[in-house]
Amino acid sequence: MTSSTASPPHTTVDNRGHFSLASQRAILWWGVGLAIVYGLAFVLLLQQAPLKNPQWSAEQVAQWYVTNGTKIKWGAVICSWTGCFMMPIWAVFAAQMARVEPGRWKVWSALTLASGALMSIYLALPPMFWGVAAYTAPRKNSEVTTLIHELASLTMTTTDQAYIFAWVAVSVIALRPATQLVKNNPFPRWWAYGSLWITFMFEAGAFAFLPRTGPFAWNGLLVFGRHSCCSPCGSSSRATFASGRSGPSGKIPTRTTSLKT
Repeated sequence: MTSSTASPPHTTVDNRGHFSLASQRAILWWGVGLAIVYGLAFVLLLQQAPLKNPQWSAEQVAQWYVTNGTKIKWGAVICSWTGCFMMPIWAVFAAQMARVEPGRWKVWSALTLASGALMSIYLALPPMFWGVAAYTAPRKNSEVTTLIHELASLTMTTTDQAYIFAWVAVSVIALRPATQLVKNNPFPRWWAYGSLWITFMFEAGAFAFLPRTGPFAWNGLLVFGRHSCCSPCGSSSRATFASGRSGPSGKIPTRTTSLKT
């Protein structure tokens, strides 16, 4: 007597693979789209590329917010919708890392996911603070507006705490010899060196607490300039490369037989 419960056909498994790959691509481009809108609002409405001069007096800061208040508040509105764009991008990173990371507990992939979620907070907060400064500038004294303005600018440049974990995790996965044996490996070895360089560049941001002039000021070459060299678009392009190499015909490939889980 044959069992009434049959195992799912191979096409069902393939369809799941198609769905997973399509989902990753959709989530990735969702994040990329949010990043583009965020960047446009950051440059055109918030007008923070580059950040304002740290040597401005309190009166100069307050006057700038009064003059540009409408643009800044609309920039804050748009960035409130788009500021967490790194979450979907790093979710795709984590999914691709879990595919090539051996073992039951995908600890490096989990670390990447947590780090990506946390770094989104530090990209979402500065536009909110700039928006608060513009919102209160006409009614508060200039010292209060300057305090909020400086909090926003320093939050944008000095919050390096969460970034390092994701980039180190990517480097570890890319440097593992076994990773290079995985079919359609999305993490070539050169990714590790690029990720370590990005990590080093971002860590310079914390120095912005010290000077108001020079390359380590919040608008200096070695602090704000790193955003130009290591922009979120770098993460987007890397994740695009990773999701695009998930295998032919939309299937999620498996490890080669030389790898054990």
